[in-house]
Formats: sequence, structure tokens, C-alpha cells
Amino acid sequence: MLSLFFLLATCGCSRIKSRYDAAKERIEEEFDALFQTDFYSDLGGWDYRRVPLIAPYELCSMLKHDNIRVWVCIRRNNINEFGGPGLNTDRLSVEYAGISDSTIYLSYSEAFDDIIGGKRYDALTSPRFAIIDVPTDSIEWHETEAEWLDALHKRNIANPQRHHVDSLYEDFANNNRLLFNPPK
Repeated sequence: MLSLFFLLATCGCSRIKSRYDAAKERIEEEFDALFQTDFYSDLGGWDYRRVPLIAPYELCSMLKHDNIRVWVCIRRNNINEFGGPGLNTDRLSVEYAGISDSTIYLSYSEAFDDIIGGKRYDALTSPRFAIIDVPTDSIEWHETEAEWLDALHKRNIANPQRHHVDSLYEDFANNNRLLFNPPK
């Protein structure tokens, strides 16, 4: 009787394990599919430039103002292959970006978006600094650099490496180099 019990338990456990392995494999395939697209290799088109950060976040530039390229951080979605919603700010452009583990941090320009139809009514309260936690898809905004650095420090990012966005694009376009190495 005892051996029958062990035989049934062993068969049941192996079936559970095989179902677990199959589910795990499906999840890994879906996750890997993100990295097998052109997300980490596409430079943009004739009328726009892009720098991939961590999928689905990227920096895009479609506009030049006073000979300065305007960069917007967007979250790519499945609705529009050319982007998705941008981060909501009245600031004109992302100037600096960095990545640490699964966290993206951005520093925006002091200039405001009024050159392309934006409003300046929130100009004094529009935050300049953002932290994006990619796994939770949450965005924190900070008005001052000190608050932003303190929030990064609480995430164990003591010395954030800031990269000028135009330099990131040039490095990506000329050397196919990103801020981090996505899995193959």
C-alpha cells in the first residue's frame, strides 16, 4: 500500500513539474520575443531618430528647434509601431539619460514646450527629473536635482552616470552601442 502511494505521488509530482516547465518556457519565449524585434537595432527613419532604453521605453526625436534636437521619452505600445505615449511634462526635451539595472533616469531641459504648442501655465511647477522603474512600469517625477539624486540613492544608485542624449544617439548610430546589453 505504501509503495502504491509513493508511485502515485511520484507520477503526480512529475506531471506538475512538466506543466510548470511548459508554462515557464512559454513565459520565457514571450519575454525573449521582446528582444528579438528591431527594438534594440532600429535607428529611426528619414524624419526621426530613436535611442532604445529598456523595452518598451525609448527616446525619439522628430523635431529640431534653434539647431537643437528635441528628445521625448516614449513608451512603445502595440498600437503604433512608431511609438506610443510620451512622458507627460511641459519640459522641452530630455537632455541626459542613464540606466542602472532596470531603472531609467532622465534629466529634462530647463526650457519649456511652448515652441511646439505647449502651455506655460504649469511652467513653475513642471518637474525636470524622472525615474522610471521598468518592471513595475512606474514613473516618479522630481522638481529638483537634489530630490532626484536622493531618490536614486534610495534605489542604490549612488553615482548616476548621465549621458547626453545626442551623444547616446551618435554612439548608437555609429557603433551600435547602447547604455546596456539586452539579452540575446
